[in-house]
Amino acid sequence: MIYFDYAATSLKRRDVFEKVLENFELFDGNPDSLHKYGRDAKKILNESRDSIADSINANPKDIVFTSGASESNNTIISNFRSQKIITTQIEHPSVLNSIKSDDVIYLKVGKNGSIDFDEFKKAYNPDVKLVSIMYVNNETGVIQPVKEIGNFLKDTDTWFHVDAVQAYSHIDIDVEKLNCDSLSISAHKIGAINGFGILYSRKKFDNLIYGGEQESYRRAGTSFVIGAYTMKESFKKAINERDKISEIKKYFVNRLKASKIQYEINGDIENETDHIINLYLPFVKSDFLLTYLDINKIAASAGSACSAGSLTPSHVITSIYDTNRSMHSIRFSFGFSNSKEDIDKLIDILTKLYDRRSND
Repeated sequence: MIYFDYAATSLKRRDVFEKVLENFELFDGNPDSLHKYGRDAKKILNESRDSIADSINANPKDIVFTSGASESNNTIISNFRSQKIITTQIEHPSVLNSIKSDDVIYLKVGKNGSIDFDEFKKAYNPDVKLVSIMYVNNETGVIQPVKEIGNFLKDTDTWFHVDAVQAYSHIDIDVEKLNCDSLSISAHKIGAINGFGILYSRKKFDNLIYGGEQESYRRAGTSFVIGAYTMKESFKKAINERDKISEIKKYFVNRLKASKIQYEINGDIENETDHIINLYLPFVKSDFLLTYLDINKIAASAGSACSAGSLTPSHVITSIYDTNRSMHSIRFSFGFSNSKEDIDKLIDILTKLYDRRSND
């Protein structure tokens, strides 16, 4: 099976998990316990926090461990119920579905897959209490102007939140240069374990989950030491895989250009990350193509993994283009397991399907 769905979740890094199993006794204890088991776990937790903080140039004291970016996004947005918010039409469902305010401005997205910074400035006024913009769109890979927005907001009282899930390890992230107040990341996107992520926040916020005193009273629940460790170790590997993944994507684009396949790229390929490409294939519907690819042992997706099972049109592609284009679009996302031979097989399968459809 060839895996082209890294934006949904990365394949797991077996060598990282083998290290956990080889040293399993170090992860046995509760890091808040005072005995040796607890001290061993606490040491791993602290080292992981320091390393993860360093990966985004943050103070470790500003890193809160969560169950993932969905919880991190919900935590921040829950602090702004009934207040004026600016976000976009193409945010992840964990942002869009958690907004309860009736006073929301949803910025539109151009055919290039990005919001317009000038349109943001026109929409903004001092009454806006929260701006929540994703760094990289999870379906198109298009990079949003978060640096410009952060610089614009840095001297205001508006809270700026960045969902950086698809940017982490693919783009250098520096929270100081972004001028963001908070930022969310998920571990499973880089090959670490599912159910773990972080919330960076330079400001105090109201908790989403209450209970014990973990995370300096900011997020209750027994600390997930294995999650923190696998995220730390996976980032070290992911950061060194950029060139390989970028080369795989370029090779795919060049093979597409040289093929007879009818396609268009959704968004602006000159302003995308190295691991995501979204294609409009007018000759086939997305649901049929996904099944066809699966039969041919290729995994891909037609939208966000959080809604793909419903086979509903992608809200992202629909917002950028229209429903019909959404129903004929598919996302390929690349990672450490992929090779040029994988791309050759994919092009061959798509070409055969295109020939068959053209002759019908």
